Amino acid sequence: MHIEPEVFYRFDPSAAAVPVVVDVSRSGRFYPIDFRSPVPFSALHDNVSMYVDEIWKHAPQYGATMLQALFPNTYIDANRHELDIDPSLIEGEWPVPVQFVSKSGLGLLKTVSRYGEPLQERKLTVAEVQHRLDRYFHPYHRELASVMDRMLTAHGFYYQLSCHCMSAVGAPTHADAGKERMDFCLGNLRGASSTSEFIEFVAEVIRAQGFTCSVNTPYTGGELNRRYGNADGTRESVMVEINKRRFMDVASFKKNEGFDAVQNVARAVLQAVTQRARERIGAIENRFI
Repeated sequence: MHIEPEVFYRFDPSAAAVPVVVDVSRSGRFYPIDFRSPVPFSALHDNVSMYVDEIWKHAPQYGATMLQALFPNTYIDANRHELDIDPSLIEGEWPVPVQFVSKSGLGLLKTVSRYGEPLQERKLTVAEVQHRLDRYFHPYHRELASVMDRMLTAHGFYYQLSCHCMSAVGAPTHADAGKERMDFCLGNLRGASSTSEFIEFVAEVIRAQGFTCSVNTPYTGGELNRRYGNADGTRESVMVEINKRRFMDVASFKKNEGFDAVQNVARAVLQAVTQRARERIGAIENRFI
């Protein structure tokens, strides 16, 4: 394991390595000392993808690499574009034009929680935001890019699973507000970050375990998929969202009786995707015999 204090854990393969990476960008619970918010901690902590790091912790045993962010996404969100900034949150003028697309307040720097509560107690200076980018956001992405670049160089392809969890019912700030959600949701930016064959392959593994799974609804993916995936089959990047209700009590933040079953689904996905990678490597090698 490699540690960048306060920024990430990188768990390297403990079995024969394959070009598969699991990234967990929103389970961070190390709140930086300068983080301030007017909302109760329980509401703040509800925005964390609780237990997702534990659900996918067996990735190295299957030959995959796992990267886990340690900082909370409410401080700075690694799954948003670095220019997706609400200009009204900044004290002063950002040095380049922003690309504020997350109008619901859930951009790089959250202005509200998923339930619409104001998250910031004041505006942030340009220097404060730049510090968050330089100390947390950029190192996480540099490490993730480095891992996948090595895989791409060695094998000509990789599979990325970007792992999160979601509420059981759409929150007021989301497009499906008030609607019940399936057990799992996979996204590939509607075909832009992976082939349809790969995302359907993962979906069928989940369904075979007895769970429901939607594709590109209510979520399609985020910056991690946009930045590291494409549809040509060399950089397959899929978002994996798990319904919180299946594995935890959202009021107490404690695991429920469904946790082991959800973790077993993750293991089934890991086994299937790493085996797919091994078979693909074998097919490539056989072409040169």
